[in-house]
Amino acid sequence: MTKNHDGGASSPLDDGGMAVAGISVAVVAVSTTRSRTAGSARTRTPWVAMEDYANLIRERTPIRALRLPLTTGDPHTVADRIIGLGSRVSAVFLLGLGPTEAAAVQREVDEGGGPLVITELDVLTVPLAAAAITVLRRRSVPPRRGRVVVTNPQWAPLLAPVLISSGVGDLSSWHQLDAEAFPLRRLMEHNDVLVDLAGCAPEGAAPGRTVTVPPDPFAYGALVLPGLLSALCGHGVRTLTVEVVAACVRALALITPADQLLPSLDDRLLVSAVARHAGRTIGHAPPFSNQHQ
Repeated sequence: MTKNHDGGASSPLDDGGMAVAGISVAVVAVSTTRSRTAGSARTRTPWVAMEDYANLIRERTPIRALRLPLTTGDPHTVADRIIGLGSRVSAVFLLGLGPTEAAAVQREVDEGGGPLVITELDVLTVPLAAAAITVLRRRSVPPRRGRVVVTNPQWAPLLAPVLISSGVGDLSSWHQLDAEAFPLRRLMEHNDVLVDLAGCAPEGAAPGRTVTVPPDPFAYGALVLPGLLSALCGHGVRTLTVEVVAACVRALALITPADQLLPSLDDRLLVSAVARHAGRTIGHAPPFSNQHQ
């Protein structure tokens, strides 16, 4: 166990949408027998999710969404296909690969001069971190005093640095191999929030204090993707940084009602809030108007 201490469809965006009008992104879905996400096998196949993400982008932004289904999980092949898209796309949203393979694709595309690659795992990091902040808030624990445990953190590589950037002061990682020496139930007696990426927490380990990946990751990814793409596309951004992801976390946390863990997908402030916070982090504040359902 390792430990760190660091102290209906929507209408397009009206005026701010002009900043991304005419821009295209590619939604790339890898569907193989090994396609999975943190926690468990997904209930929505990558290709079905690709269609749904593409529709979401078209409905909630002026961005054109192109679909690219792939049947190979080889990172080099996937990267080549993405680089081959050339200047037609400003960014790529990639789903269906595990964290190691997805990171390899991002690295190779960046080295090959290709577009910004955002993975579904990157996007899922935002609501997971925001939900952890919400749980701390409900417990009246300031983030800097919050103690968060993450199981199998390798599934979401950005989660730990994003939680630290969000002000969480005490972060521990737990792997299933730690179970005998450090039982999770006992560990949670001295910590505030459990982010169970592995889906392995025993029942009652942290009642009311556990954040999990939903069986359908689209439910979380949809909260972030339109606003994030709206902020980053067209501005020459080549990599997704911890600071941008943490800004999206702040956006979700700020608009989450007191009686909810996360904002609703139909919240009219959702896209504009994420876009504004992410945009300011990269040096611009798009004047996005609020969306109405």
